[in-house]
Amino acid sequence: MSIVRRVLGALAVAALAVTAAPTAAGAAADPAGVLHLTVTGTDGSPAGGNVAVTAADSSYDKDLLPLDESGQLSVEVPAGDYKIAITPVYSDGQDDEVLRQWVPGRTSWAQAGTVRVSAGDTTEVSERLVTPSGSTLRARDAVTGAAVDGVCVFLDPRRNPCGDTQVTVPPLIPGPQEVWVYTRDDTHLPRYATVNVLPDGSGTAVVVLTPAANVVSRVVDAATGAPVAGACVTPAPAGTGELPANPGRYCSDASGNVRVGLVAAGSWNLFARPAGGSAYGAQWVGATGGTGDAKQARVVTLRAGQTVTVPPIRLDRAGVVTGTVTSAATGRPATSGAVTLAPEMGDFPDWGVELDAQGRYRIDWLGPYGWPLLFTTADNATQWSGGFALRGKAVPVTVRAGATTVYDLAVRRGVLVTGRLVDPEGRPVVAELTVRNARTREVIGRTADRDGEYALRVLGPQPVTVAWLWTPPFVSYAGWFDGAARPADATEVTLPGTGTLRLDVAVDRYPAG
Repeated sequence: MSIVRRVLGALAVAALAVTAAPTAAGAAADPAGVLHLTVTGTDGSPAGGNVAVTAADSSYDKDLLPLDESGQLSVEVPAGDYKIAITPVYSDGQDDEVLRQWVPGRTSWAQAGTVRVSAGDTTEVSERLVTPSGSTLRARDAVTGAAVDGVCVFLDPRRNPCGDTQVTVPPLIPGPQEVWVYTRDDTHLPRYATVNVLPDGSGTAVVVLTPAANVVSRVVDAATGAPVAGACVTPAPAGTGELPANPGRYCSDASGNVRVGLVAAGSWNLFARPAGGSAYGAQWVGATGGTGDAKQARVVTLRAGQTVTVPPIRLDRAGVVTGTVTSAATGRPATSGAVTLAPEMGDFPDWGVELDAQGRYRIDWLGPYGWPLLFTTADNATQWSGGFALRGKAVPVTVRAGATTVYDLAVRRGVLVTGRLVDPEGRPVVAELTVRNARTREVIGRTADRDGEYALRVLGPQPVTVAWLWTPPFVSYAGWFDGAARPADATEVTLPGTGTLRLDVAVDRYPAG
């Protein structure tokens, strides 16, 4: 995994942070050896920092091992092949992940060498930190081929330089380095790019950036036409009803004007959400007004670099929807979960609210339309209003301006899917599973196991595919059941209508895209 992805935590869409794998406890009983590491700085003096020792097959990991004052450490590990990372620290004691170095003098997990530790022996490893070196980067427009002005590079919050048509990349360990490239004025879509850092500082890179598309509109009161400030507009892939994390970057000014930038070419819907405490309600932006159904939203088609003006976004007054969520099996309140407009990945919903201890919820920022609501609770299947697995079958909950709609739901438990998650060698792993309907591609359930066993409740009967994400330290792998590296090759599984299903999932070392 690149240094930038480690800093941003960004990819996605959802990776689990993993230290000691589930096999580590059992591995401790395996024949062991000692790894003794000596690290010197660029000037030959003892180096400081933290060390990670990770099995080359990702079956074992020890992290945050501090070097002593003499730049050394000894650690007992199961016999096997290992990769070793050395991370210097800032003056405040925080890890400087940008300058992480892999033995012998490499820039990444993929480039690192392996060190064999034999049972009953001590393996000596010496490493000298490499002197970081600068490089330069230029960007070229993917459409016109012209130089891109205002190009920037992000390494971490302390190293985030910008230039005109060229930017000097702060010193990095020589070798291939992946960096995040963006433009100062958001004229082009950001992306990761590889810079080949040379020891003499002469390394250069030319990165091709795609021009960003933009959507321009004006947010107004639907009844009076008066401008509405602070309403944020979010693009969403057309027809999916999916909403990204972290809403609120592009918001209307005092005149109601809003410009949504950094949009890729393609077809999009727009979701407008007024500021917190506003009297206005959120909406999917329709052809003539707001709607609660993404299928009725206006489709905006964009080309790279194009700016499209959308007719004014007309906001209606908000209403309230509230209710209690109970378990259909027990009749008791569902005390853990959320009610949202779309599936979400994080611990706190961006597009909905959490249930309280009595299973109650209250959303007070929706416009006066019919809204499909998604109910995600512990120990029950995720389901849409009406108790359906798919958004297209949901029973919309009608919200009325200035009024309160009560909508209670007894959620169904669904089919219990269980199984083991194992690596290619048959050892249990920590991984994340995502279950999608095989026809609509909608997410109908997610789970993250912690001990190589998982349990997930989903509604059946329906055909599904199962994707897995395995993120051992410093690397990410992704694929599909059963043994597929591409979604097109995923094996369809038919969920029964009731009961249980045993589905063991073997992960593999397919690089995550």
